[in-house]
Amino acid sequence: MFSPDSLPLEFSWSLAERDARLASWPQDSGAIGGRWAFDLITGRMMWERGVYDLFGFEPETQLTRRSAVECYVGESRTAMEQLRAHAIANRRGFTLDVEIAPANGAPNRWMRLIAAPLCARGRAVRLEGVKFEVSPLHTPLRPPR
Repeated sequence: MFSPDSLPLEFSWSLAERDARLASWPQDSGAIGGRWAFDLITGRMMWERGVYDLFGFEPETQLTRRSAVECYVGESRTAMEQLRAHAIANRRGFTLDVEIAPANGAPNRWMRLIAAPLCARGRAVRLEGVKFEVSPLHTPLRPPR
């Protein structure tokens, strides 16, 4: 296990970097993925088609956060959950490569998760970002053990 406080700086970043970080994914490279959002008040998830493809869900699927989280594998799930909690509590963004097991039984893949909270009245009310496959591109960033 690790603590978000002990992660290298590339995992957590200031919201001043929000636009640059969210624009950093290789949209024109053919990478599978897209934009996503999660309303922290209502629990509503919004995914672009490419994120459904990445996770192996049909686009008509009524997703819950739980159904998406169950696709994260082992330490990747732990790291994502810890950084998510840190991002919400401290109003910071994060970037992390995680291993997922697509719901449709496709082989596991590595995905870059870029997330940033939207805040209102000093508290996070929504998380949004991009998710895209990095498996064929390089060895993923991984949290220290």
